[in-house]
Amino acid sequence: MRYSIAAQWNFIVCGLILAASCITGSGTSRIFDIENIPVVKYVAVAGKNITLDCPGVNERSLVETLVWRTSHTIAEYVNGLPLVSNQRLTLLGDNFSLILNPAIASDTAEYSCLLNDRHSPEAIVDLLVQDVPDPPGRPLVVSFTSRSVDLSWAHSQDPRNAPVTNFIIETRIGENGDWEQEPPIHTKSSQAAHQVTGLQPFTVYSFRVIAVNKLGHSPPSKESYYFVTLREAPTGKPVTTIAHNTSATSVYISWKAPPPESILGEFLGYRITYRPRDYHTDDVKEIYIRDSTVEYRPVVTHATMKCSWDDDQFQQVGYWLVD
Repeated sequence: MRYSIAAQWNFIVCGLILAASCITGSGTSRIFDIENIPVVKYVAVAGKNITLDCPGVNERSLVETLVWRTSHTIAEYVNGLPLVSNQRLTLLGDNFSLILNPAIASDTAEYSCLLNDRHSPEAIVDLLVQDVPDPPGRPLVVSFTSRSVDLSWAHSQDPRNAPVTNFIIETRIGENGDWEQEPPIHTKSSQAAHQVTGLQPFTVYSFRVIAVNKLGHSPPSKESYYFVTLREAPTGKPVTTIAHNTSATSVYISWKAPPPESILGEFLGYRITYRPRDYHTDDVKEIYIRDSTVEYRPVVTHATMKCSWDDDQFQQVGYWLVD
């Protein structure tokens, strides 16, 4: 049989179009997309069992070979025996359903059940296993004061997983503190930032974050780097215990230190101020004691010890001297 030149070129062009269509189809993410195979969707919860039915197969089907696949073979029926790739999988011998016991988040995939060496399945089995969220990233200290800190952290949300509803912030005081020492802070949104208030001045803190969705809590994030809140002026006062003359030109003062929790900074020592009682003068003298452990001091000259509070973390001792 002879063909004209035009007919031969027509045949070649049609062949090229068909080949191009096949190449385009093979480049898609799903192997069987070009055949427009229906999709059967399953949604499972991590930690629980899920059974995937083999589309088009029932108890009356004549099955010689059968293969369950994702990107690789995970279960097959050969020579009358079911074979599986790991111990969590069970291939039933009556209807060839695949049981995942239990399902885990990494089981999320598209499954195909191929019967008797067929090249395409009756349907694609699309399995979504929802789980608790992944742990957030390490929280970062954006800014802080003596009583508060602004935290921010990274968090990736799988669009197919149950959405994150809020976060839990755990607090640790000191480098070796207990995470359960302070009550957890529950944020009211899924925003990956929060301001923590009610902190103590001049205190070492670190924080970690837990993500929450309807399925539960994520593992904790890595803890933030340690930081120290800013100082404040002391609120406590020394308590004078003894004040008496030791000579005509000196007095002796003894006192108790203020409570440690009232220092609110680095305890550097004390400052004693005094002036003559009977003269209106601004000639106030000062004695600095740069030792926070000292609790007594001889002071020269009869004087009135006037107490005032500064921001330099020095505690002042004062009393009214009676001649």
